[in-house]
Amino acid sequence: MSKRPNSCKIERYEIQLRKRVFNLKIDFLKTSIITLILLAIAFLINVGPGLIILIAPFSLIPGTYLYMKSRPSFYVMAAIVTLISMIFMTIVAFQMILAILIMSYILGYLLTSRVSRELMLFTMTALLSMYVLLSIIFLQLTDMMPTTKKWFGELKEVYETLAKSEIENGNITRENVTLFNSALDAMQLQVPGLIIFNLFLLILLTLVITLPLLRKLKVATPNFRPLYLWQMPKIALYLYFAASITGWFLSPEDVVLLGIVVNLKYVLEWIMFIQGLSLLSFFLKVKRMPSFVKVLLFVLAFLMAPVTQFFGILDLIFRIKTRIKP
Repeated sequence: MSKRPNSCKIERYEIQLRKRVFNLKIDFLKTSIITLILLAIAFLINVGPGLIILIAPFSLIPGTYLYMKSRPSFYVMAAIVTLISMIFMTIVAFQMILAILIMSYILGYLLTSRVSRELMLFTMTALLSMYVLLSIIFLQLTDMMPTTKKWFGELKEVYETLAKSEIENGNITRENVTLFNSALDAMQLQVPGLIIFNLFLLILLTLVITLPLLRKLKVATPNFRPLYLWQMPKIALYLYFAASITGWFLSPEDVVLLGIVVNLKYVLEWIMFIQGLSLLSFFLKVKRMPSFVKVLLFVLAFLMAPVTQFFGILDLIFRIKTRIKP
């Protein structure tokens, strides 16, 4: 009788060991096919980087599918694609294909963790935004891409050269040129925010396309919850305060670190803004406002983005949603 529990333990151990060995198996057919698909994507991006706009919404399907079916196969595929891209592709194409591999891994990990679709949206937007912004900083530091300051400065010089004769003829005034320069300065400050906003839309479109197709390939995927149920993880708030405080102690000479902190803050501000929209949506849902009022308040929320962001911060701190009553 005393041997029976031990024999059961041994059997369970053998079953677990078989499962581990099975999970370590590499599916050579799937690995080969998906490796060729991603290398083809890398080649297309290398030939025409602008093609990433058309390819990006569908680019996570092969890698994520392979990750969900066999992680060792995914790692082998990622190593092969990374190595070949590093050797034969341009630095821009390599950064793009590396982003596809990283985001495929993240999406696969989030799917296995069974997180909500909106948390996928937030997490992937934040990580991709940091990757893109840091990649841009790297290209600028290596003089492979002009800084926004230099690019906008050249644009001002061209405009002033073209406007010089018009000023002499009295068709436009110096005040018009100053106003144009001020508008360019304001636009320059909005560049990181615009990049993040477009990446948010890209991730949203990618999830809308990718998840249903993965479901057809027998991969379990979650559904979006309504906006009023969206809730950001508290760590985003802590990172936001940490980035804000760190920025106070940095000087313009700390180029790399300042760029990282500023861009991280841009990402987190966008997340706080979405949390503010979620709070507004919850308030409108509970109070059962008329449709025209809802539309008006959402328009105001976008026009007054800093205020919306502030309410998103308050919601994460004080859990305002739980205090709103019908």
